[in-house]
Amino acid sequence: MRRRDFIRLAAAVQIPSPARLVAVGDVHGDLDRFVDVLSMAGLVDDAAAWSGGAATLVQLGDVVDRGSKSREVIDFLTVLRKQAARAGGAVHCLIGNHEAMRMYGDFRYVAAAEFQSLATSKSDRERDRLFERDLAKLAGSSSLGDRSDLSLGYRTKWEKEHPLGQAELARAFSPKGAYGKWILTQRATLRLGGTLFVHAGISPKYAEWSETRLNSRAIEELQTGERLDDESLCKDTQGPLWWRGFSTDSESELAPHVEALLAKHQVQRIIVGHTPTANGVVSRLGGKLILADVGLSTAFTARRACVVIENGGAHALDRGRKLQLK
Repeated sequence: MRRRDFIRLAAAVQIPSPARLVAVGDVHGDLDRFVDVLSMAGLVDDAAAWSGGAATLVQLGDVVDRGSKSREVIDFLTVLRKQAARAGGAVHCLIGNHEAMRMYGDFRYVAAAEFQSLATSKSDRERDRLFERDLAKLAGSSSLGDRSDLSLGYRTKWEKEHPLGQAELARAFSPKGAYGKWILTQRATLRLGGTLFVHAGISPKYAEWSETRLNSRAIEELQTGERLDDESLCKDTQGPLWWRGFSTDSESELAPHVEALLAKHQVQRIIVGHTPTANGVVSRLGGKLILADVGLSTAFTARRACVVIENGGAHALDRGRKLQLK
C-alpha cells in the first residue's frame, strides 16, 4: 500500500453510532482475558467467533506488550473484523503507545516468551547482523570508546539486551512487516456518533488539531520506523498516545478543556484507555469523560470490564453486572 493510501485511511470519518457499541481497553498480549471480556459482552461465542450481530467493537489500543500473545491478539482481531463485517457489525482498533513503540524499535515491554516464539535456527545469524549494524552506528562515537571495551563484556551485555528473536520481531512490526502494516491501517482517534475515542487523551497542546491531522501525522511518523525524536507526536508525552491528564488532572482543571474538545469534535463524551484504573471503568465530569483501561490483562488485575453504549447512553459492564456511569 502506498503512503498516500495510508494517509487516506487515517482521515477523520464520523461514523453514525450503532445501536450497540462495546469499548474495551488495553489488552497487553492477553488473548484469553480479551476473549473473556468479549464473551461477557456478547460479542463472541464459545468458539471465540463473532456473535455480536450488528454491534460494534472499539478496542482502545495497546493490544501488544507485557503479555506473551501480542501477535495472536492481532491475528484474532483481523479474523474478528471480517466475521463482524459479514454479520453487519464492525471492529475498530486504535493505535496505542505500545503499538508505536514496537514500530520505532522500543522493545522494553516485550515478553521474553514472545521473543522466544520467533526465534529460529537462523536467529544467531540474524543477531550477528544486528550487532554489526549497531556497532557500525557506534563507530567513532564516544559511547563506544576504545574498541578494546568489546573484550570487557560489551558483546555479552549487548546480547542480554537483544535476545534471540528480536530481529525477527523488529522485522514483523516494521512498516513493511505483517504486523506493522496492520498497525498502519488503524487510527489514533475515532468518532462514532456522539463519542470520540483516543488511546490516552488529547492534551491542551493538541487541542486545536483536527482528527484528520492527528491521524495523518501518527501514520506518517510510524511509516518512518525508528527515525523519530521525543517531539514527534507518537513519542510526545503530551501526545494522544501518551498523555495521562484525563486520569491525573482534577475535574476543575479538566472541565473547560474537555468542554472545548467536545464542542470542537461535536461529540458528547470521550472514551480513553492507557492508564489502568483501580476499580473498573471510571466516569468523570458527569460521563463526559470515561476511563476504560481496567487492567484486563493478567499483567495487571485481569478485571473483566468494558464500556457499553446503547441508544446513546453509556454504562459499564463489570464482571457481568451492568453499572450506570454518572
